[in-house]
Amino acid sequence: MQYFSFNDAMRFRMATQQEDTNAKVQVFLGVFLGVILRWIYGIAVEVIKNQAPWDFGTWPTIIARLVVALITTFFVFSGYWQKAKDMPPSWRFWNALAYGISIDALVGPWMG
Repeated sequence: MQYFSFNDAMRFRMATQQEDTNAKVQVFLGVFLGVILRWIYGIAVEVIKNQAPWDFGTWPTIIARLVVALITTFFVFSGYWQKAKDMPPSWRFWNALAYGISIDALVGPWMG
């Protein structure tokens, strides 16, 4: 005889939700890190090109840049997650990282 077990259903739901949550965190952090890495890359290019010291700006500038990176990541994540959720887990972070870099290429000039 088959019957519905509420406890089994809840454990299955929690396990499924946990996996989705981990994947979402992975994609979110990948996009955020991509945005931040592109910013650091831009500073590194200036350091190498002009033989200048590393200068990330003042603390308010750094905080503003991090806030803009978070806001950008929140907006981008909602649309990008639909594409990334079906990717293999081993690709998900790296694709999100590349996506974050490309998004910062669009948003970064507004910060300068």
